[in-house]
Amino acid sequence: MLIRLLLAPWLLLLLSACSEPNEALSGTFHAPEHAAAEFFDAIYNKNDLQLAKSLSTPELAELIAHYGTPRQVARTLINMSYDEVTINVNRAGQNLREQYGNETDVMLVFTGPFDGRIVNEMRVVRMVRVRGRWLVAEIKNDPFSRGHS
Repeated sequence: MLIRLLLAPWLLLLLSACSEPNEALSGTFHAPEHAAAEFFDAIYNKNDLQLAKSLSTPELAELIAHYGTPRQVARTLINMSYDEVTINVNRAGQNLREQYGNETDVMLVFTGPFDGRIVNEMRVVRMVRVRGRWLVAEIKNDPFSRGHS
């Protein structure tokens, strides 16, 4: 009986450590791609501008603040609209050794419904490491978009 009481907290800790924090995100904690996915999840799925600003450089956070709502940020600044979205990291062609400098580009793939149809988009996000934290510095347009020059 005593052994069960001693093992129970360790088993709970082990099980809770294995759970996924958010199924809509893919990426590794403390990695730039995870911070980038969290940023977009804050805007599109959580409707939380404060969280998005906390995951941004001061310059981008100030720009985000001017838009006022997550919907305005999504539509105007990011130029993507979704009713809900799944965010995945595109790891194709990524050099893992370059990933852990103080600056890197992360490519994210977005899939979700909007106005009754499924929308697929891609964005490249420039990430910078500031005092050990990865922050979103710039959101680039879809590099494969037909309207992109």
